[in-house]
Amino acid sequence: MRKVLFVIANYPDQRQQFFDNNYSPLNQKFASQYGYDYVISDGGEKFRGNFTWSKFTIVRDMIKNGELKHGDKLVHLDADMRINKFDQDFPCEKSFSYAIDTGNSHCMGCYAINVNDWSINMIDAILSEERYNKLNDKVSVHEHFGYTNAFWHEFREQASWYSLAGIKRHSSTPFEWLPNHGFHSNVDEDTIYSIDELNEHVQVLPTEWNVTQMEGESNTDFNINKVRKEDVIIRHYAGGQEWKTS
Repeated sequence: MRKVLFVIANYPDQRQQFFDNNYSPLNQKFASQYGYDYVISDGGEKFRGNFTWSKFTIVRDMIKNGELKHGDKLVHLDADMRINKFDQDFPCEKSFSYAIDTGNSHCMGCYAINVNDWSINMIDAILSEERYNKLNDKVSVHEHFGYTNAFWHEFREQASWYSLAGIKRHSSTPFEWLPNHGFHSNVDEDTIYSIDELNEHVQVLPTEWNVTQMEGESNTDFNINKVRKEDVIIRHYAGGQEWKTS
């Protein structure tokens, strides 16, 4: 079985050097400790105008060209994620795993797949051109802010997963408090997975695996799933940090 730790890092400014000097060595430490090949990509050509789709397009290509085979495991991390603890491997006891972050989103910032028929079909569904053409411009109401716009324009591959799993766009109540992690909280004709299928194949990890907001470090307007600093496993700096010299 091959294990791959995969990161896309292609910043046009000082963030690339920060990644190279600070986050990447931690990724390499984790990879070495748990037997992963560490793969860094520049993302290639933007897919649909944004690199965030590439976290799945590149994995799809790796499967198609034989770099990943059935039985292999891949873990993806966004380039703005810092591994904070090394006492356990990234869990993936089912076909697909990820965490609901502190902002209460089913976040695709980090995820893992065990390569099998289900996970391969899931990636194809996330990237489906037919679904993209149908749903990319579909508008919905953000229940917290009250505005109406196209969810897919903001969250792209994450919005695609929401649609597949029937997850409502936002919840001010922790998804973990809702039945089935919020799966089928917004079912429509474009939801393709049943609750039984989701529960069989998707492992939702504790928020400690994707901490996007932290008191004193970021805007905490959406610090819905609070995590103690000492419990943070992966810190995801995607929460509107107001950076300070310190």
